[in-house]
Amino acid sequence: MAQEAKSNSTKVAFFLNLSFTVLELIGGLLSGSIAIIADSLHDFADSLSLGLGWYFERKAEKEKSNERYTYGYQRFSLLSAFINALVLMLGAVYIFYESIQRIMNPEMPDVKWMIGIAVLGMVMNGIGAWKLKSGKSLNKKVLTIHLLEDTVGWLAVFIVSIILLFFDIPVLDPILAIVINLAVLVAISVKLVDVVKIFLQRVPEGVNVALLKQKILCLDGVERVEHFHIWGLTEKDKVVTAHVKTKNIDSLEQNALKEKIYEVFKDIDTEHITLDLQSYSTYLEDLFKEYQQRLNALDENVRRLAVEFAETFYHDAKCTKEDALERGITKAEMKLRNL
Repeated sequence: MAQEAKSNSTKVAFFLNLSFTVLELIGGLLSGSIAIIADSLHDFADSLSLGLGWYFERKAEKEKSNERYTYGYQRFSLLSAFINALVLMLGAVYIFYESIQRIMNPEMPDVKWMIGIAVLGMVMNGIGAWKLKSGKSLNKKVLTIHLLEDTVGWLAVFIVSIILLFFDIPVLDPILAIVINLAVLVAISVKLVDVVKIFLQRVPEGVNVALLKQKILCLDGVERVEHFHIWGLTEKDKVVTAHVKTKNIDSLEQNALKEKIYEVFKDIDTEHITLDLQSYSTYLEDLFKEYQQRLNALDENVRRLAVEFAETFYHDAKCTKEDALERGITKAEMKLRNL
């Protein structure tokens, strides 16, 4: 029931916006106002965005995961936020175009119809924004901006229509529309950047990767940390993966070490933590196992140092295993001879 209630606010906002779009279109046709008809098309795009938001949220809530989407449908809400942001930006571009046209060719609209529809618009979109105001997801934040844009827009229409009742200044309407759209574009651009960052698996804001890695390295039993990745599954939940090379410890000590590593991430909202623990010595043996005959010919101390140096050359210098091993052997022999 809690999951159903979670997407119910988006559902209510969608039907309110769609109902108003139909009423607005009828009002525009009856009044012969091109401006109101144009706004009805814009609100239809809003309704489409809200409908997508509702669908994607329900999808994310009802089906956690399956064979095709093993992480579930949580990111579908991000896709909805991305689409909503694009629709808003495209709508803003269209309104800019229409506003410039009206500045060049001012037209006096039907003021009484403007007042009536503006009041209805403020009420309908205000209720929709109020329904979504408690939403924490990025999708709901974008949808709330979407509806607030319309609410403020209709407030501007209402103010202009009152002024036009007493003064013949039709150019006020497109000027206010441009100001409102500039504010909306700034707000939605920030949200769009947030969505893109998550899609590109950028390290979430406030997460210090270097510090977390150092905390793991400071734990007893840890030799090295590799392939350490942190990225956002959604704007809230994070995913962590790491390959940890351990000292020669038994399985019980490995399990205890793994719990300590989990503690490092206790202050981060993590959806998944995947840890791969492997003995460092076993890892080195596996890395150069095809060259075991070459290593067996070496002194034990040289062999131990050689594979450690060779592993560093292999990963840092990006050379072949064979070349890395020979360079490691040379460096180990020089070190032991104090050269």
